[in-house]
Amino acid sequence: MALILMHIDFKSIVDQISVSNMHLFALATLSVTGQIFFLNLRWHYLLNAGRYKIPFTRSVLINLASYFANILFVTSIGGIIAKSALAIKEGTSVTHAILATFIDRFMTMATLIIFAVFSLPILSGVLDTKTENMLAFSLLVIIASTALFIYLLRSGLLYKYIKSSRRFSRLSATIRSFVQDPVLLIKITYNSIFAQSLFFLSTLILSANMDYDGSTMQFLALLPVLALISSLPISFGGWGIREGAFIYGLGTIGFSPETAFLLSVQVGLVTLIAPFIVALPYAFNKENNLFFFMQESRKTSKRQTND
Repeated sequence: MALILMHIDFKSIVDQISVSNMHLFALATLSVTGQIFFLNLRWHYLLNAGRYKIPFTRSVLINLASYFANILFVTSIGGIIAKSALAIKEGTSVTHAILATFIDRFMTMATLIIFAVFSLPILSGVLDTKTENMLAFSLLVIIASTALFIYLLRSGLLYKYIKSSRRFSRLSATIRSFVQDPVLLIKITYNSIFAQSLFFLSTLILSANMDYDGSTMQFLALLPVLALISSLPISFGGWGIREGAFIYGLGTIGFSPETAFLLSVQVGLVTLIAPFIVALPYAFNKENNLFFFMQESRKTSKRQTND
């Protein structure tokens, strides 16, 4: 972030902020609030797969606590640790909690990858050949690896090996409870698509405030790739990584560094404000208090990270 700020023209940013429409910012925040709703639903379905019956309110609190853990700790890692640990505290098995958290995270990445695959033809000729080929190859490897993993799980080819260990056998049974439930798979799939679509809509709304008159289709096509890069677990809340990705990626379609930087910061602010809005009803609830969950999330994440 420091390196980016050294090369930014702040006067240009101030000029753009002065003519920004706050109604668009509010609308973008509302769109991300909708995204969080669908993500809460997805997590609730995963948490209640099989024999578990955890109330929606409790599953929402766990999900919200993971959002704040992403802010306090390294992106993704902090949220994953907090979400798994709090799910265990709610009565799920360790195996179920970890797998539910993994699948929840995987579905976000898989949805972004699918959107990115469909976006590649639109980006043809926009990105340089080397970047385009690298991106296409990376997506192909991820998709092939995922397809192979799912095939092996469903085919039973690993059954004898898994049965040789009680731990692997328990893990296999839990995985089958997820992957062999078509209703669950449909629910988490459409919730993932709706959630990411609302995030892209939010970014598109914010871009209406920006000084850009290029192709809207190219802009939307870049968003899944930028979101994938921003979610890498190497920064706090995605700050710095997201700004760098936006400046480089959007620069290929005509955004100035200042405009791309400002859009990225607004995206960061919107994704920071929206969880607080969703959390408001739980902030002063005596039975389901968010502050307690945040404290538990903070203690658990620190302890597990140190371990």
